[in-house]
Amino acid sequence: MKVYKNSILTLLLYSLFIITALAIHHLLSSTPFQYVRSTICFGLAPAFILYANHKQLWFRSSLRWIIKLSRRPLLSSTFFVMSVLVSFDLTFHFPLHEYVHLFLLGFGSFIYWAPLLLQCSFIKLQNYMRRFLYLMLTSILFVLYHEASFYFREGTDTEAFLYTGVMIMIIQLFSLIIEWAESERDTDPVNVKGYFKSVSKN
Repeated sequence: MKVYKNSILTLLLYSLFIITALAIHHLLSSTPFQYVRSTICFGLAPAFILYANHKQLWFRSSLRWIIKLSRRPLLSSTFFVMSVLVSFDLTFHFPLHEYVHLFLLGFGSFIYWAPLLLQCSFIKLQNYMRRFLYLMLTSILFVLYHEASFYFREGTDTEAFLYTGVMIMIIQLFSLIIEWAESERDTDPVNVKGYFKSVSKN
């Protein structure tokens, strides 16, 4: 997912996401709460980061903490597991548990998407291998946690959230691979020549 300058294309892509997520939730889960979770985690959070990239909001001091966390993939992964996944089960012990979970979900979702999507001119982007490994690690944790949850709780109320997440993560994976391939398509002919034939000292 790059920063799309064409607002119509962006609107169409997010409309497609909403329609697909609605279809998945209609088929697998009639609980509106799960649809709200999917919309926040896989729709609103990445949309906010792409918007911040486009408007260069990262220059604001109030948002610098997101940049610092985005440079630490393992810490971001921990926040993702705790706030997006584990909090769904733990917050049921608190009053107003749904609102507590949605707050933690929104926070964790921003942290999750930042290493993958955050772009600003005053920091160097994470290299493709680190982003690829981060995406693979969090995707595996996402699936394994839900599978374990289904096994121990014997319930599939979060199945729609799982499939929506897997769909978005696969799209992000393909997008990252395509961007990676395009970045390596253009090579420096002088450097390449130097590998096979000595470059003149002149």
